[in-house]
Amino acid sequence: MISTLARSASFTSRLLPADASTLLGWHQQFAVNPSSLAAMMSMTHLLTLPGVPGGLGIQRVGRVLVASGEPLAPAWAWPALAQALTDCCRDTGATACFGPVGSEFAGLLGRQGLVSVRLGSTPYIHLPHWPPRGDAGANVRHARNRARRDGLTLSERPRQGRGDLSADWRGEVEALCADWLRSRPAGRAFRWVFRLQPLAFHEHKRYFEARQGGRLVGLVAASPLHGRDGWYLEDVLRATDAPGSMGTALVAHALDALRDSGVTTATLGGVPLSRERGQEGTTVTPLERLAYGLRPLLTRIYSFGGLEQFKRRFGPAHWEDEHLVFSPGPVASLRVAAAVARLVFRGG
Repeated sequence: MISTLARSASFTSRLLPADASTLLGWHQQFAVNPSSLAAMMSMTHLLTLPGVPGGLGIQRVGRVLVASGEPLAPAWAWPALAQALTDCCRDTGATACFGPVGSEFAGLLGRQGLVSVRLGSTPYIHLPHWPPRGDAGANVRHARNRARRDGLTLSERPRQGRGDLSADWRGEVEALCADWLRSRPAGRAFRWVFRLQPLAFHEHKRYFEARQGGRLVGLVAASPLHGRDGWYLEDVLRATDAPGSMGTALVAHALDALRDSGVTTATLGGVPLSRERGQEGTTVTPLERLAYGLRPLLTRIYSFGGLEQFKRRFGPAHWEDEHLVFSPGPVASLRVAAAVARLVFRGG
């Protein structure tokens, strides 16, 4: 631990500059949220408490301090770390924002007086029961058979050590990313937890690739979720001219490999503004209605329905709601809305 939360109310004594190796060490012990690693490259500060292992990674966006995902710390320390950030914001006139976070942490923050809005949900696959039965299993088998007929070769790339990525393979991946981004409805790259960065922290990831005639036409990059004994299939990329069977077949191949290596849980990440709810019967708040009211407009640049349909193909055992939680009040709400827009479209 490189710092402790100082007694002083000043901004610099409470938050110290982020250190990537410290954040990565916390992630390797405590990560439960798929967004944690993706957001790590944007962190600007660390928040820690004396006697508490781990801490919070913070990104400062104007007058908003954003903590992406649950604290990288034991669950028993979450209340104290959350309170420390809100206290820091109160003392400095800033606004606290946590997100995306799961329902358990969102509920804890609500009891501390913060405002929560559901912004989507994340599917989780229980690998001891993979592959799924019924229609989902039939669709997966069909995609595998079609991929073989299409001449696709699916494989896991050997694990890479630090600095061991070959220039040729890096070039292939970068070209595939560029091709994939050009095919997106938005015509641009989103940032923050949506940032496309398959090669970041590559020494900690597993890679699964699809080739056709020797050419890389698909890639899945998976990162660990040590707090769940799971893995997050964070980037699923396909060439624009890849066979239609490729995406499903390659994800299924990756799930097979994870299951065979003893992993118990996997996820393809969250679906913003998902119609699938993790907790049925929960009250729909006015803020949630407002957020979901924007879905028809935002569909022009982001395929919410297509993403949800794709992730449902793999027969997830359950879905978990994802929330944005922030300080109460109209000024805080406006600050957070501006900060999130800035993060998504500009990166900070």
